[in-house]
Amino acid sequence: MIRANKKIKVYLIPLLITLSFLSRFITAYFFKDVDLYSTSVNEWNILLHNLTEYKSYSLYTFNNEFIPSVFMPPIYPIFLYLVKVITSLEGVNLLYAIIFTQILLSTYSVYLFYEINQNFFSDKLSLINSVIFSFIPLNIYASGQISSINLQIIFSLLFLKFLFLLIDKEKLTYIISFSIISGLLILTRGEFILIFIIIILFTVFKNQIKLNNLVKILLIVSLVISPYVIRNYVHFNQVMLVKSFGYNLWKGNNELSLVQGYSNYENSKFKKLEFKINSLEKNKFYEINRDNIFLEEAKNNLTNNPFRYFSLFLKKIFSFYFIDLNSSYLNYYNFFNISPAIILAILSFPGLFIFFKKKNIKHDYLALYLFLNLIIFSVFFILPRYKLIILPIQLMIATYFIANFIKKITSKTN
Repeated sequence: MIRANKKIKVYLIPLLITLSFLSRFITAYFFKDVDLYSTSVNEWNILLHNLTEYKSYSLYTFNNEFIPSVFMPPIYPIFLYLVKVITSLEGVNLLYAIIFTQILLSTYSVYLFYEINQNFFSDKLSLINSVIFSFIPLNIYASGQISSINLQIIFSLLFLKFLFLLIDKEKLTYIISFSIISGLLILTRGEFILIFIIIILFTVFKNQIKLNNLVKILLIVSLVISPYVIRNYVHFNQVMLVKSFGYNLWKGNNELSLVQGYSNYENSKFKKLEFKINSLEKNKFYEINRDNIFLEEAKNNLTNNPFRYFSLFLKKIFSFYFIDLNSSYLNYYNFFNISPAIILAILSFPGLFIFFKKKNIKHDYLALYLFLNLIIFSVFFILPRYKLIILPIQLMIATYFIANFIKKITSKTN
């Protein structure tokens, strides 16, 4: 058995890594994002342009003055900027360098997933799961896109890896690694701070980590996020990470919102909201005041029609876990995109009741991580690429369900 396991690692893992890299490289060649600097593409491009040209982390410019931005989490724009600084490339060559770096990170995530699987399965099953995870089309396609989902996936897998290592042994290297990754995830996706806090509270409740080590974790996480928090305090005299909660809540909970949200506040149905936004004073507090207006609108929507938005919340959870039945995204219903998502959702759903019934603390953490992502993201809106966040967990649960099902069938026949 030991020799068989060694053979898996020596021969098959390098082969999987190689094929994972090649599949992403070839796919990106045909289906990558093709524009990096056009300010009409998305916020990432604007932030990168202003960082590169004006050394300012800004989305808006008023009277030729760049306004410090707190709308988007900073890690992905910093990642884009670092690739530019390190490579000294421009234009399309910079785009290629960014996508190539993302391909490398995505390839490494396959091996990370293999390591996480070993907490629950044999080497053989861990390898099978990693093969499936690697070649799911959405996972391959994402590495060629200019999107923070690329960093979020690898940071999420690293978070789970070091969380499980910490549970097994509270080594200083694990504490530092877990803390740094947690801080980076908070700076990559603002919602993660709530996930992190709840998991830490769960850890305290379960007495999984010594108190002095929990203090170390909190201190290191604080150190990681502190430069950005201090920067925001200096500019705005407020302690905050990002200021987009109101906008995201409104986008997912307005009169025209579907599962994927609705963001065009210039629609004729939102005349009062548009007037308020357009009437804002154009100063450094613009993003903050703008977000506050969206927050008030979202609160009014939720209180005036709670049944409608609670029903929409349930639809978001269903769409996140299974499939969005009303998506307007191009190619969402492509067979190669939708079939793996449906199969994993169907197989993993009954597996939830088996996998999480087992009295194992790692199962409990995985369950908590899954449900927190489902609930928190569904409060706002669900985009197709968000599926990658929970897909690794769904795959592990589906495998656990199939393995248990086969075990029961074979035991009956014997």
